[in-house]
Amino acid sequence: MGSCFAENMGKRLDDLSLTLLNQPFGTQFNPTRILNALAFETTRASDVYTEGDFYLHPDFHSDFISQNPEDLLAEIRVKQEETKAFLNQADTLILTFGTAYFYHDNILNRPIANCHKQASQRFEKHMNQVSEITQAYRTFIKSHPHLHLILTVSPVRHTRDGMMENSVSKATLRLAANEIAQEFPDQVTYFPAFEIMMDELRDYRFYEKDLIHPNEMAVDYIWQKFKETYFSNELVVVDVAWERIIATLHHRPHPTKKHLHIANLEKIKGELASQFPEVDYSKLTEKLAAEILSLKASLGS
Repeated sequence: MGSCFAENMGKRLDDLSLTLLNQPFGTQFNPTRILNALAFETTRASDVYTEGDFYLHPDFHSDFISQNPEDLLAEIRVKQEETKAFLNQADTLILTFGTAYFYHDNILNRPIANCHKQASQRFEKHMNQVSEITQAYRTFIKSHPHLHLILTVSPVRHTRDGMMENSVSKATLRLAANEIAQEFPDQVTYFPAFEIMMDELRDYRFYEKDLIHPNEMAVDYIWQKFKETYFSNELVVVDVAWERIIATLHHRPHPTKKHLHIANLEKIKGELASQFPEVDYSKLTEKLAAEILSLKASLGS
């Protein structure tokens, strides 16, 4: 959970057919707003924003949108129940902090996660102090003793805050993550995605054209470091095998060799159970089956 960087890492973990829930409430940049979402508080109709003919909620991403406020709240409640149940069974929670800044809604008289393009005079901008973040996470961690938390600071600069403000914000997040990890060494670790990007990948060839977001080469590098840090030997074996399978899955064969490619995919699909009996490979099986059907359909066209 957390910033766009968290979603990117989540997708890569999902490609390995791991049992996970990726960004259940959409992108969340502020660490205290992330915990607010994980408090699973009852959503109220009086909190809902309107944008044209649509309704959105200030505590959630615009992924949650509806033309009916009750439908919106119902969708959020379903996702809350799903996430709560998943969190109770999970053993690891990965959180990426994007910014220490958040907005206070003067009408609702409380902090929110998303302004949803409402009138700017409705909001006041604030920044969490290190102590606020650490206290919030202290409470959360103590109430979830079964969870191992992996904390990261997003390497993406929040230039809309201003470059100087972004530096202060990132420093605040880094200090908070450090204090949390030091206080709970058996339950919390810090993964240095921010430091890797700023120090090891400081050349602009590792950035997208906007010179803000890490490009695919950079994300691949950080992902490799993440695997080296957290993957067990068993998961490394699965990762290597999965990479080969995904490469085969994405291969586009010459028209004269489609039959051979289909046979190869069917062989891989059939061998998954014997090769990886301890892995839930259902997602990969679905992808293989869909690709096989697509290739067979193209042969018949």
